[in-house]
Amino acid sequence: MTDNANLYADFSVYYDQFCAEVDYAEQCEFAQRAFVCFAESGGRDYMDLACGTGQHLLHMLGRGFTGTGLDNSPTMLALAKDRCPKARFLLCDLAAFDEVAQFDLITCFLYSIYYSHPTSALRETLLRAWQALKAGGIFIFNTVDVGGISNQRSTLTSLSDGDAHLGFESGWRYCGEEEVLNLLLTTTRLSPSTVQRWSEQHIMTALSLRQLQAMLNEVGFDVTILEHDYQRLIPWGGESFNAVVIAKKSVAAVG
Repeated sequence: MTDNANLYADFSVYYDQFCAEVDYAEQCEFAQRAFVCFAESGGRDYMDLACGTGQHLLHMLGRGFTGTGLDNSPTMLALAKDRCPKARFLLCDLAAFDEVAQFDLITCFLYSIYYSHPTSALRETLLRAWQALKAGGIFIFNTVDVGGISNQRSTLTSLSDGDAHLGFESGWRYCGEEEVLNLLLTTTRLSPSTVQRWSEQHIMTALSLRQLQAMLNEVGFDVTILEHDYQRLIPWGGESFNAVVIAKKSVAAVG
């Protein structure tokens, strides 16, 4: 049988397994190198937006930062709290947190910044990140230019769950509408007696890198765009579609 009745509406218990190929340690090492090179705020107070189960937080705490995590999923935050009991957590949307001049470093990896939709919500998220940083602090996140979205590519992950097989598929779809990017998620559970499937669609914001840079500048950030290479800090050449943004709150800024 096929069951589409929201079977895995909350698959947080499987989240880390589905993300097993994500190199959180490498991303956090990159964040620390960028922090040393770009930040001028003088502290080590850290916030992770869309923190999920706290993987980035755990690594950054191990690197001597204090930690705050934000997510809009209570179940994800519960797992993050178990993983990082010394961290502080906020349950809210990306465009709704209200911190002022609290952090030296903010990150938002795994393209999660684009959950802020529409463009007005994304701009609000960027503004709130600017407000939350101390003067000289930096905001790091990875980004994709909508011109590089391939509607044919999906990421497939599978794992075992007792006598059942779990499959997870995710992929972006862009239909040419200016700011609408669809993230399609499908989870399938195959057991000896049943086939169960859960599908979900998230609307994300589609932008070019040039549009994003202009928005960041309007908010007040000094912007450096790097190639999407976590091994090195390489200036973006303008040709690739994936990049890492280093957005700095000027040392002259008043929080």
